[in-house]
Amino acid sequence: MKPVTKKPCIDICEFDKQAVCKACGRTKQEKKAWKQFSDDEKQAVWDRVLVSHGSGKGKDARNLRALYEKAIARKDKKRKNEDR
Repeated sequence: MKPVTKKPCIDICEFDKQAVCKACGRTKQEKKAWKQFSDDEKQAVWDRVLVSHGSGKGKDARNLRALYEKAIARKDKKRKNEDR
């Protein structure tokens, strides 16, 4: 399964004591290895981030989820247009 968006990063990197980014919810290790992850691994990170990520800095989890769901809708619309 191909992830809906390239990455959850919102360009505000600040890590908590557990080395999890407060903005996007990925760990330092996940951020470093992101390009090497398979699509399934990326989606697994996205799924975890949407459920429980850091407190965010200017964007909370609901805003991140809204951005993700908007990307899903765009992808679905594009797919429908390609099927025509």
